Amino acid sequence: MDFRKILKYVVVAGLVGALISAPFSSAIAAASAEEPSQEELNEKARQARVEREREELIAEAISPVNKTVAGVKSSVDGYYLAKKVQGVAFTASAPEKTSFVKVMDTDVKKSAAAVAVAQNAANALGGTLGPCIDVTYGKMVNGVFTLSTDASAGSVSIGIPANFRTEGASYSIVAVYAGGAYTVYDNVSTNANAATANVQQASSANVMYALIKR
Repeated sequence: MDFRKILKYVVVAGLVGALISAPFSSAIAAASAEEPSQEELNEKARQARVEREREELIAEAISPVNKTVAGVKSSVDGYYLAKKVQGVAFTASAPEKTSFVKVMDTDVKKSAAAVAVAQNAANALGGTLGPCIDVTYGKMVNGVFTLSTDASAGSVSIGIPANFRTEGASYSIVAVYAGGAYTVYDNVSTNANAATANVQQASSANVMYALIKR
């Protein structure tokens, strides 16, 4: 075998190794011996930005301040992203290590039907509908989230925001389930900054909870 053929085999072997051990874009760059294009640089920057934003969102979602109400921290792991209330905390009657919740703000634009049900409940009580939160109950196993209502029974505490707090007012929590069924729960908290309801097991994994003031 002459020298040129030997050199060809060495180069090919090197490229195969690069494809196996490095990302495709890196292998292409090595094969072409060219600097990354502007498009490749832009895509790399975009991916880095997305990853940074994802990490920041997760850090915020698991922040203790978002899952603590009147000094009581939620016993259920999850992503707590509700900002229109002063924290949300769950105390499950039958907690499991895999129990997981996703908590977010919602409103009439995002959950028109559920908010309409809650508004009717508030009207029936002669009260005012306050902030609404969307809760998805489930389990997190090996990084995979699945729906489950196992941890939905127990107590739900919602921190009453300052702009919805009125001295001497009474509060309730309305739970709206998939399909439009709902239950109004009395507030059992003695803390003026929180509303706590002892709730039964939810009839759906997705529940909208809302504050009612009267």
